[in-house]
Order: sequence, then structure tokens, then C-alpha cells
Amino acid sequence: MSHDKKMETRRILSFCFVLFTCLLSGSVLSQLVNVQIDISKPISKITKNFVGIAMNSSFVKENWKYFDLKSVRIQTLAAGLAPAYFRIGGTDADFVIFSGSGSKPTPGDYNERFDPVNFTMSEASWDTLHRFLHKVGWSLVFDLNSLYRTSGIWNSSNAEALIRYSVLKNYTMAGWELGNEPGEYLRKFGVNLTVQQLVKDYEKLHSILSKAPPHVRGRILIGPSTIPLVQPHVVKFFNEFLQLGGSKVVSSPNFHHYYLDAAAASLQDFMDPDVLDGLQVEINQGNEATRKFAGGKQLWIGETSSAWGGGAKGLSDGFVAAFMWLDKLGLAARSRVGGVIRQTFYGDNYGLVDHVTKEPNPDYWLTYMYKKLVGEYVFQTVSSDPQRRVRFYAHCAGEGLPPGSLILYGMNLYSSNVTLKVKGQFNTTEIKVYLMTSSDGNLRSKSVSLNGKPLKMPSDDSLPEITAVPVREPLELPPHSYVFIVLTTANVSQCRR
Repeated sequence: MSHDKKMETRRILSFCFVLFTCLLSGSVLSQLVNVQIDISKPISKITKNFVGIAMNSSFVKENWKYFDLKSVRIQTLAAGLAPAYFRIGGTDADFVIFSGSGSKPTPGDYNERFDPVNFTMSEASWDTLHRFLHKVGWSLVFDLNSLYRTSGIWNSSNAEALIRYSVLKNYTMAGWELGNEPGEYLRKFGVNLTVQQLVKDYEKLHSILSKAPPHVRGRILIGPSTIPLVQPHVVKFFNEFLQLGGSKVVSSPNFHHYYLDAAAASLQDFMDPDVLDGLQVEINQGNEATRKFAGGKQLWIGETSSAWGGGAKGLSDGFVAAFMWLDKLGLAARSRVGGVIRQTFYGDNYGLVDHVTKEPNPDYWLTYMYKKLVGEYVFQTVSSDPQRRVRFYAHCAGEGLPPGSLILYGMNLYSSNVTLKVKGQFNTTEIKVYLMTSSDGNLRSKSVSLNGKPLKMPSDDSLPEITAVPVREPLELPPHSYVFIVLTTANVSQCRR
């Protein structure tokens, strides 16, 4: 046996011993939680692109100066999350003007008054972006400037120039978006954009795209891109957009979601079941309107992270952020949400990649593992924990895992051990575990361990292999941990490929 294999065997045996010891010593102190999985019928289905990635249009303004698209490390990290929709948007999306040779910008009313905030995107910048996307396997959803207006009506000339150039260069697009949170223009910019006018603008964009080749038109047109569906006026804006005709042109009604204000967020907020459960209320609001006015279409969470305002330093970029992110993915998949676009791949405190060190933050590793392990069909789960601190979701296991496998993922938010028992009409003879903990026990840590071993990129800028540890029931979950559990002998009929 090679030295590396011996070391790996010792690590697995050591981890198994720790789990076994926990079972013996913690049997009195830890509470037992049952998680029941109903495999009789899938309740939902996700696609391989369910988890998408966002980045701010500010990087376009900087001509990619602070985001090196040619970096081998950045390309490796991006490719590790493929396939994925890549949405470029945010506040700056409403100030970008394409400056290609076929474009003749004519400043709109708003941009004319606030010209210093406008910036241009060159053909070369658009070309550089598409080369990067082709290399890493991402598909672009681009947010067009909705504040480019003449007499209050969207001036589509600049968007048409960008679309023509994309046709000329034979670029492939996943889709488009028109404006960032347009329902907030009056509050943020003093521009009163009515729902009726926004619907007309989307109808105009839809008409323009319908004349473009399918690979440029894309499959996705998302809107109305509201802020979280909490305040009554936001819910009203979302509903009226669909009711007044938006449902006929957008493929994916969407809203943006953040749990907290970064300036006021606390460590405990990130683990508070009441905070986490708030997302379900918003999804229900969006799903109700989508079913009522856009039957057959799926709601999207078009931009999302833990805390608005760039994320909370030491929290949104730390291990504790994983609880919000993993629970969001579970709730969204269970609730038939069609796509979840994570803000952001790079930049600010909620970036998947640290923009200073270029190292993956803990949420990167969570996303990487989710992409590798979680499959399309979703099943109903019920946790016996009355405090809602042991939260779990079940899917068919992803490609590469044995046919018929079931995967259960979730978390222990308690500050003590939890003994987990999985129940259902399936075989649990063979169980493999990917247990995620803070490397140093600090919930703010930027280092995460998989089965006791810190996850990090090797010196050659490759991605490490993720390996599971075989265990037997019941499973012991350490305090403040999350886990992916693969039931390789479950033999679920819907999960056979």
C-alpha cells in the first residue's frame, strides 16, 4: 500500500473512531432526531443549472481590472461550479452603455441628468467575457440597462446594438434581464417607473429577442427582479407585473432575496430558525402569484445571498454562512423554484471567492459539493426536531454515485451533538458521509473541513477530490455542522439512471 493510501486509511479509521466514540459518550447528552423521507413520489425536480452564479456589473465598468478572467485559479474555481447560469447585473446594470461600432448611444432622460455615473462596455470587454464563459462552461444571463429612457419609455437602441454584435460574433446566451429592482427606482433614483410601463418595456425586449437567432435569444427572460417579497408594495408590484402582461413574456418570474441587513447582522441571526423560515413565506408569495398569473412557469430567486449591503464581514464570508446557503437551496428545491442565483462569485463579503486572497470561501466548497452530489428529483422530508434546528432535505443522488442512491443534506444548529436516525421505505445498509465543520471550531472561520480534513486548493491550482467516510446508523452530528449523507443502497426507483 502506498504512503498516501496508508495516510488516507488512517484518516478514515480515525474519523470513524471519533464518530463511534461520540455515539458512546454522547448517547446521554445528545438528543435523538428522526428524519423521515417519503420516496413514494418526487415532490419537485431541479436542473443541473439550478444553482447559478451572479456578479456585479461594476466589474464591467472596471473592464475586468479587478477580476482576472485569464487567471488559471479563477478559471479552475469557476469550472468547478459548471454547468451554471452566470448573471451579470446589480445596480450598475442600469448605467452600462455598449460602445460597439454599431452602437450610436443617445442618452435617455435619466442618464442625461446623471451622466457621471454612466459607463461604457466595449466590444473587447464583451469578447473577453464570452471567451471566459466558453472556457469554464457557464451560460450568460445579462441584465440590460432599463434606465436608458427617452420621455419615460425604454430606449432599446443600445440593447439592440449589443444583440446585433452578439449575432455577428455568434455568441451563445442563456438569457436576458431588463433592469435591477426597477420597482425601487423612485426610492433610489427619483425615477417613477410604473408597473404598466415596465410591462411594455419587457414586451418590447421580448419582441426584439424574438427576431434574434435562438442561440442569442436564449431560453430565459427573467423579471420583474424585485427586492424581497416582504413589504406589501413589493408583493403588489410583483403580482401586478405578472397580471398586466409580464407573465406572457418572461420565462421565469423572479425576485431577489436577502435575509439580513449586513450592518446589523449578528452571528446568532445566521443560525436562527425564525430567520431561515422567513424565506419560505416569500417563496410562497411568489409561487402563489406565479401559479395564478403565469401557470406552467417556475419562480426564480434571481439574486440572493445572506445579507444585503455586500454581506456581513466575518459572517457572510465565514463558515456560519453555510447554514443560510444550504437551507436556502433545500427550501427552494422543495418548493419548485426553478433557479437560485448566488450573489456573488467574486467581490464583497458574500463572495464565493475571497477577492483579496483569491482563496475559496466556505460557501464555495458548499456549492462545489452540492453541484457534485445532489441530483434532480426532490423528496419530502420531515424532521422530528420541534425547534427546527435540525433541518434536512432529500434528493436523488447526483451523477457519478451508484444508481438508486438517495442523498440527504442538512444541518445541526444546536450547540450540542445530535443523534440522527434516517427513516423511510429504503435500504440503509450502506451510508457514506461528507461531514462539514469549521476547521478551528470558530463559526467565523474561513477554513472548512471535510470529515476532519481542511479543504484547500493544491499548489497547482487544481480542485481537491472530495471523499466520503462510510458510517453506520445512527449518525452523530457534531454541534454547528452540516452534512451530505449518501444512502448508496437505498435503491429508489426514481433515482435509477
